Amino acid sequence: MTKALTGLLTSPAGTRTPPRPDQLGQQQVSMDKTSRSFGSNRPAFESFLSEMTQWFSDHQLQVDELFGHSDADGSGSVHPEDFYLGLMNLGVACQQFQLHMLTQQLKTANDTISYRDLSGQVQRLGLRDDPQNTQTSRRDQHQLLNPENGRRFVRLSVRLIPFDGAAAHPGNFEVVLLSSSRVLSLIRMIQDRVGIQTSRLEVYRSRVPTEEARLLPESLLEECGFRGGPEGTPPEDTVYYDYSLLFTDCPILNCDHYFRSMPDPAAVNSGLGL
Repeated sequence: MTKALTGLLTSPAGTRTPPRPDQLGQQQVSMDKTSRSFGSNRPAFESFLSEMTQWFSDHQLQVDELFGHSDADGSGSVHPEDFYLGLMNLGVACQQFQLHMLTQQLKTANDTISYRDLSGQVQRLGLRDDPQNTQTSRRDQHQLLNPENGRRFVRLSVRLIPFDGAAAHPGNFEVVLLSSSRVLSLIRMIQDRVGIQTSRLEVYRSRVPTEEARLLPESLLEECGFRGGPEGTPPEDTVYYDYSLLFTDCPILNCDHYFRSMPDPAAVNSGLGL
């Protein structure tokens, strides 16, 4: 690891620091096995790539700033170990074995990783051959040769149902996604952007939240009718969402004595109290 990046990854006294390189080496065998198992689960792997694509899109400036300090020759590349530890330091939104797998897949033949346009690099990982599915492998090869035909995007206007009519509300935003993204990825993106800490969040095709309009989390956007188009001019559409919060653990709401009617002390002293 370069001295510049080592300094950036040094945490103040009393805080948790990233694992040492020797610790990472001891964990590598286990991580390799877990990574292979995870990568063979195609739906979970594609959902993970979609989430990481969005994360890198949101944090590319921080990534550039972090690795730029150790990129003396301005090549835009860093060593895989620096890449792994650097992203851990940034609080990347994935588990360690997932980051290990991502690091291995982004590594080039020169044993380096380009830290530029990481969202685009992660998107392209989804187009690689699937060795367990010949048909998927052929389709992915066609997508690599014809990226405009293979990668289709959709621009979604995401609206919080109770505030759909508001001109500007933090719960309403726009996002461009691959049409092959899963609804679950969109749900997690909404939770991250709006800061919603609940699992009871539903996405709908229409403003009226009926069961028929609900989008199943495991479904692909294109399966829900969002066909997508070129990245430069993606078709626009709208989805709606709503959520509910659970208060079962709230001591105030669970204790009815807070809401009992108490006599007025003045009335008691005057003999008017019941």
